[in-house]
Amino acid sequence: MARWLLLLLALLLLPAGAEAQPGPYRQTASVLSHYPDVAGMTLDCPAFRAPEPSLTRQEAMLDFLTALARESGHARLASIGRSTQGRDIPVVYLTAEGLDDPAAIRRLGRPVIWLIGQQHGNEPAGGEAMLALAAALGRGELGTLLSKITVVIVPRANVDGAAADKRVLASGADSNRDHLLLSQPEVRAVHAAMRVLPPDVVFDHHEFSVAWRWVEKFNGLQGSDVMILEATNPSIPKALSDIARNLYRPALEAAIKKQGLTSFDYVTTDPTADRRVSLGGTAPGIARNTFGLRGAVSYLIETRGVGIGLQSYQRRVSTHFLLARAVLEVSAADPAGLLRQLAAARAAAASDRADLIVSHDQGEREVDLPLINAESGAPMPTPVRLIDSRDIRPVDVRSRPAGYLVVRASADVAERLGLNEVKVHEVAAGSAQDVEAYRVRWTGSRKRREAINPDQSVQVTIEKKTMDVPAGTLFVPMDQPAAGIVAGALEPDSPGSYVGVGVIPMAADEIEAPVYRVMDASSLTLK
Repeated sequence: MARWLLLLLALLLLPAGAEAQPGPYRQTASVLSHYPDVAGMTLDCPAFRAPEPSLTRQEAMLDFLTALARESGHARLASIGRSTQGRDIPVVYLTAEGLDDPAAIRRLGRPVIWLIGQQHGNEPAGGEAMLALAAALGRGELGTLLSKITVVIVPRANVDGAAADKRVLASGADSNRDHLLLSQPEVRAVHAAMRVLPPDVVFDHHEFSVAWRWVEKFNGLQGSDVMILEATNPSIPKALSDIARNLYRPALEAAIKKQGLTSFDYVTTDPTADRRVSLGGTAPGIARNTFGLRGAVSYLIETRGVGIGLQSYQRRVSTHFLLARAVLEVSAADPAGLLRQLAAARAAAASDRADLIVSHDQGEREVDLPLINAESGAPMPTPVRLIDSRDIRPVDVRSRPAGYLVVRASADVAERLGLNEVKVHEVAAGSAQDVEAYRVRWTGSRKRREAINPDQSVQVTIEKKTMDVPAGTLFVPMDQPAAGIVAGALEPDSPGSYVGVGVIPMAADEIEAPVYRVMDASSLTLK
């Protein structure tokens, strides 16, 4: 059993590209002169109620949200659960009717927009912006949007990390890597709330490192105000990616440009001496990818903030606020049309019969990275080699099954998949069934270019066989919108799979995985 624990910890404790770093970096006055406050922004949130901005403590956040719910006809405050250290994780439901029952909110039939702040505790600007946005919707100028859309805000998903000003959860795990495995209580709480009020759109608000490896590798600072990236796993339905890129990205860029802010695709880099950088990873357990695989339009928003304390804080919070407002406005412009597009995308995912891309390489291309001089702040465009997670080059491809039989840890697997909107069945009557079995070889680490993608610890060969399937065996079909979640979890050699990290355990001497591919499920009798 120790092997599984070590694999799980290794996955969740991987360094996350450009965010884990040493002590604070102080930018020069010349650099800061390029990042003034955003003019005309009034941010109704605790951090800006004093002459100098400050980090908002847990108690101040809860007091602010309690007052908002009391004063507003639209905002209702609830809790999605408790953190590892026992702190409350608040959620704000915002509807024109002031509803707090998820079932009643679903019956409104409006697009449901989830906004998540501060998954990483040392990235406070997104969380603060979520408080300001809740106020603007609950008692301010954005309340009129609520006749068209429903908004759900989790302002601080990592309350323990925020209290300690640390990136990770109190357990030491990175919550942003846990959305497929769902091993951490904070992440499970978010998904449990989403299960009863499923998202149509999810925007996840973070901050990126300004100095650190950018100075070490390129002798410059990151210059963009914000980096943006949609879900990039190869199993994301194309129609969802089209909505993200054709509807939302132009609206985000317009909001940035109007305020004189600058943007770029989200990139990260590793500590090696080469000049490569990567777009955000493709692993199915990264939050924006998991949300996309379960059927929502999903985006990552990262402002220029990690490692610089509260420098340019108003600008950072304002940037998050402006982008979140743009998301809500474009969603409310044609809510019926948005729902039709989403329904079509999900139906296409459920009916897809294309081969599965289990592993892949990524294309590379030359780009100029918008760095700035660390002393003067002057633009310093820097040629780099971009590893492009939108340019997928399949390596391991196999036919898509009708579904999977899981013969071990089935209750645990069913619960985890259910939290990601996967429907499962029990086999009602035992029978002989033709299947494809996995012969497993443990490799330790297949490839480690960057820590943004978990290493594959398993290689498999597939063999056909006939097996006796007992009644009660778990069957997970692929003809559903969240088929990408199913394949990511149950193909053993998928990065971060349930076999690979031990959610579905195997003994040290076993060579056949207790998961089987069913190519034709017509002979199965299912409950």
